[in-house]
Amino acid sequence: MKKQIAFLLLVLIVCALSACGGGSAGGKASNLQGSPADVLAKIIEDAAKSLPADRPMPMCFDAEVNGDTSQNALGLSSADFDKYVSSATVSTAAIATFAHQVCLIQAKDASSASEVKKRITGDGGFDSRKWICVFPEESSAIESGSYVLLVASRADVVEAVVAAFTEAAGTVGERDVFFTSDSVGEGGPAPGGGMGLILQ
Repeated sequence: MKKQIAFLLLVLIVCALSACGGGSAGGKASNLQGSPADVLAKIIEDAAKSLPADRPMPMCFDAEVNGDTSQNALGLSSADFDKYVSSATVSTAAIATFAHQVCLIQAKDASSASEVKKRITGDGGFDSRKWICVFPEESSAIESGSYVLLVASRADVVEAVVAAFTEAAGTVGERDVFFTSDSVGEGGPAPGGGMGLILQ
């Protein structure tokens, strides 16, 4: 009787461990490692290689995001930034004829990353209309483990950056396209028109 109980307990332990292992491989595990600045630099470098020579990645300046700049850069309040985020960096076009911004956020854990992505893409989140005279063709967010990528730019740039992020991460969650130029409607500014400036 004792041997049968011991065998049953062993089977239960093995099943429990298998379930735990399967859960981490099902979309939360990520190959990404390092600071958001380092990871983002590599993602942008890889994305730039896939763009045609006549439509390159724009010249950008990089900045660390903090609680004071998180609303404009990420669409996160200062309180949400402090609660969910470990660190974040943003790469923004210095001067461009179109809106362009790529952000990488390292949340405190995978569940915080999911919450960050939900807040960025929801009402009151990232403002894709914050530029003067121009707006991005697309704004998307995608997560992997504790990292969240936010990109607002030309559609081909968004595709290239998301593809590079996916390749680097290995496993990603569902991509959320939460803004497109088609959603602006008639009478609004055209993407690519004028000089892109950021409202601070």
